[in-house]
Amino acid sequence: MWRGERGSALVMVLLCATLFLALGGALVTVGSTESAISATFREAAVALAAADAAVARVTPDLTSALDLNALLAGFVSSTFTDGSAVAPRRLPDGTLLDLVAATNIQRCGEVTCTDAQMDAITAERPWGVNNARWQLYGSGWLRDLAPGTDAPHAYVVVWVGDDPLETDGDPLTDDGSPTSPGHQTVLLRAVAYAAYSVRRQIEVVARREDGVVRLTSWREMR
Repeated sequence: MWRGERGSALVMVLLCATLFLALGGALVTVGSTESAISATFREAAVALAAADAAVARVTPDLTSALDLNALLAGFVSSTFTDGSAVAPRRLPDGTLLDLVAATNIQRCGEVTCTDAQMDAITAERPWGVNNARWQLYGSGWLRDLAPGTDAPHAYVVVWVGDDPLETDGDPLTDDGSPTSPGHQTVLLRAVAYAAYSVRRQIEVVARREDGVVRLTSWREMR
């Protein structure tokens, strides 16, 4: 009888040990998940602030630009730049960003674009031939926006495009008519990339009046 009880006790010990191991593993998993969620939430806030900071940084360049048409055609960029778009950038999560492909994705949703694709009417681009032909305007690290500060590790890119409220059918030039709703008005689209593959994107409408640029609208994009 004593031997039978010893065998039962051993089984109970093994069952309890297995249960405790399972509970311990579950607690570790929950803790790791909560840490990742917290870190992702933090990086999302960093990325959104970085996108805002990038728009603030390039706005003075937009103010001093002599010819908006040169910006819309891609001939002039902001003074906030980290070099040619040809070289890929390594993002905080370790992946590489191709700025040429990223620009085309903004233009038509694909890594390469045809005129027909850029002029197509879609849910995101419903203005047809007046769809913005996004041009790379500025790019660099968040720390470069305020040298000497201990800025979070985030990379930002800014594109400029024609205001689609214009109906001239030419997204590479600004409508010269002062009565046009899009006269001296452009769109700025900023994307910030942070750790944990976090990405935030905003778009603002910037209008020049009497030598001053006013941001007349702001929206976060998904």
